[in-house]
Amino acid sequence: MTSPSFEFDGNADLLLIERYNARRPPNSTTRLHTEIAPMPYEGRIGAPLTWLLANPGHDASPGYAYNHPPPPTPGWPLQSLAPAYRSGYGKWTWDRLRELREELGDEQVSNNVLVVQMCPWASERFDAGLRLPSRAFARQLVLHQLEVGSQFVLVRSEAAWRELVPELAMVTLARTAHALSAHLSKRNLGQHWDAVRRAVAGR
Repeated sequence: MTSPSFEFDGNADLLLIERYNARRPPNSTTRLHTEIAPMPYEGRIGAPLTWLLANPGHDASPGYAYNHPPPPTPGWPLQSLAPAYRSGYGKWTWDRLRELREELGDEQVSNNVLVVQMCPWASERFDAGLRLPSRAFARQLVLHQLEVGSQFVLVRSEAAWRELVPELAMVTLARTAHALSAHLSKRNLGQHWDAVRRAVAGR
């Protein structure tokens, strides 16, 4: 999770999260889980495809054991696609990148897709109105990806992302047909599919 230029420190978020959670009932779906390691991004910084998401999900089902991010796996920057995690922690990502994986290969996709989370802390539901200091890190990372010419995919929280990074107006954002579906598939991406596929293929 480190890079020579991108070292994440979420300590500035913690007091604000404590106050935020204290104002919510214990069963609130927007409560942030600081007992789970933050995940500000996953994948290779500088990757040709940048997938903008809201925040890591949290499954409160009894006995669910895959909320915690696993340790990095050499050769698999997008670690959710590593063989050991595909049916557990990485299943959400594994399923949503299926068409790209089947066409280009699992390792190719793992090395050429960068996921950036607006909020690095897990919750069942994203609260776009909560503005934590760590948003500055997300902005810095997105600006870097813009600089290297990455293709962007934006699924949801468009207003929040455009507020945080107005510079996104300078590029064409690939959008999914359904805001509640993050599948990067030919049907869901429509006219943007070819651009996304070429980016991940490195063409």
